[in-house]
Amino acid sequence: MTGVASYYLEFKARLRDRVSALLGDSEREEALRDPHSKRKPRPCGFTIHTGIGCTMGCLYCYIGDMGFPIDSIKPYPLSGVQLVYALLNNRYFLPGREGSLIALGSVTEPLHPAVLERTLEYIEAVKRYMGNHIQFSTKAYVSKTTAAKLAEIDPGISPLVTIVSLRYSSILERNAPKPDLRFESIRTMSEAGLKPLLFLRPVIPGITEWEFEEIIDEAAEHGAIGVVAGGLRVSRGIIDRLRDTGVDLREIEKRIKIPLGKLRAGVQYGVEVSDIKEKIAAYARRKGLKYFPSACMANLYTHGETCWRMISLGLEGQGSPLREPSKSSVEEALRDIGCSGFFKGFSEGYIIVEPDRGCDIVLAGELLRCWFKACVRFSKSRGKCLEDCGGVW
Repeated sequence: MTGVASYYLEFKARLRDRVSALLGDSEREEALRDPHSKRKPRPCGFTIHTGIGCTMGCLYCYIGDMGFPIDSIKPYPLSGVQLVYALLNNRYFLPGREGSLIALGSVTEPLHPAVLERTLEYIEAVKRYMGNHIQFSTKAYVSKTTAAKLAEIDPGISPLVTIVSLRYSSILERNAPKPDLRFESIRTMSEAGLKPLLFLRPVIPGITEWEFEEIIDEAAEHGAIGVVAGGLRVSRGIIDRLRDTGVDLREIEKRIKIPLGKLRAGVQYGVEVSDIKEKIAAYARRKGLKYFPSACMANLYTHGETCWRMISLGLEGQGSPLREPSKSSVEEALRDIGCSGFFKGFSEGYIIVEPDRGCDIVLAGELLRCWFKACVRFSKSRGKCLEDCGGVW
């Protein structure tokens, strides 16, 4: 094997041997059994769980539908070195600064006191042994001590501070720190040298459109460098919880493709909020903030890098010049993993590929995204298309 894939896989093998030597047999076996060794990349990168469960009590949260506890939280059982070993044995994970993006906070609160030390341990282990870019989302109050530790371990780490409502926060996020404490977290991390962003996720129709200007104003005043807005997904349980607390559901009902009474238990449904996100983007720019359509862009930006999609959207480029995808370079990269796909074009930051029947499109997508820093779309695939970051990155 030569070329793009060997660049990653040879580096991955060397790291795996190095990390393996730090673990005992039972520790290696535990890491190999762990889901992190098999997990596929998500829209924002590889989601890393630093805890199990969450106690914030957010009504719009989906982790209960996924089987995670919503009344307790405890540190994830793997050590930092074990986590790294699990990732280095994951078929789809690519290590290094030009490798897979990592996101913390998808199913737990990574800066909750009960799991904070484990979160810092994971960040330190990833940076020490692999160097991948890390992002975290949080509603926790971030002290000066924690901000300083984060900045020391990874000065480029991408902090997303979630604030979705000022007036309804005590209803929507019953046990989470109040928004004013989260604004202070933005200030504290900014003063520590980090580049915090406001995370307006989820956008909740009927609430967000009346509050986003005030939220963005406060975030900018406290030192946020930009905004990431994210969509809303609901399940029958989420709708029931919102209804029980008196939240007006009419705007949500207008924007979902299925009547609320027909939602199936445990199934998540997307709510159309693109018009609200466009207004958020326009206002953020007027305030002099960066607006990132997807969280992965913010992760690259705080680490001093860019991608082709960011350039196409007018976000100034940073870092080294990007590799430009071409028919020969893309198809060579695909052949290197045994995929005889066809390059169909490159436009507005998107590589279009038509894969063959036996192509592993998950691995192909991750390889092309990381190497070229471009979005990837598959056409006429017999497999399930890889949708990443809402079609971005």
